[in-house]
Order: sequence, then C-alpha cells, then structure tokens
Amino acid sequence: MGLDIYLRWEGMTKADHAAQITGFSVIAGKFGYLRGAYNGNIGITALNILFKDINLDGYDWIVNIEFLEKQLEELEKGLFITHKKSFYDGKEGSEIQSYRDFVALARKLYDEDKEPRVHGSG
Repeated sequence: MGLDIYLRWEGMTKADHAAQITGFSVIAGKFGYLRGAYNGNIGITALNILFKDINLDGYDWIVNIEFLEKQLEELEKGLFITHKKSFYDGKEGSEIQSYRDFVALARKLYDEDKEPRVHGSG
C-alpha cells in the first residue's frame, strides 16, 4: 500500500500517460510520477512534506508552482540531508533526483501554460 502521485496536464498524450505506469517505481519523477509506501518507507514522509496540507487522495490539485518549489527547498534543506541513506539510490536512478525531476517537469508545464495538476491515489 502506498500513495501514488501523478502529474496531469493539458495536451497530455497517451504516451505521456503510459510513461507514468512504472510498476510503483520511486525514480519516475521525470515522467510525472512519485510513489511513497506506507510500510515505513521514507518516501511517504517526503510526499507529505512536498504536498503539505493538501489532500491528494482521489483529488486533483491545480499546481501552485511557487508552493511546490518552496516545499522542494524544504526537502533539500531537511529530509534529503538528514535521511539521505533512507532514499533509494541505485544504478537506475535516485529517488531524491526523482523529486527534483517531478518539480522541474511541473515548472516546465506551468511555464508552457499547460495547466499542470496533481492527482493522488492511495
């Protein structure tokens, strides 16, 4: 069990959507997908910080890019330092980099007026 976060946007293609179906990967932020497990995985804590006070379970949230970037800064100054070894970091990629990629994609879509929004499931 866990929380799956999907980035959606205007003009999203079937290929964009298919790229988000990763088998619960924790390193797919560049595709607009983040995953946090409820089994003690540090990722759920990071998601709760990134989306502080936002109910994402089954709801869409229109991205407030400044808020999202501010919360990423909080992670960069805090949890990403204090719990670095708790995040996945393997040959395939880094869980911490995945958060950065997710926010960077949200920023890109926002700048392109594609109305990014976040949907949570879990």
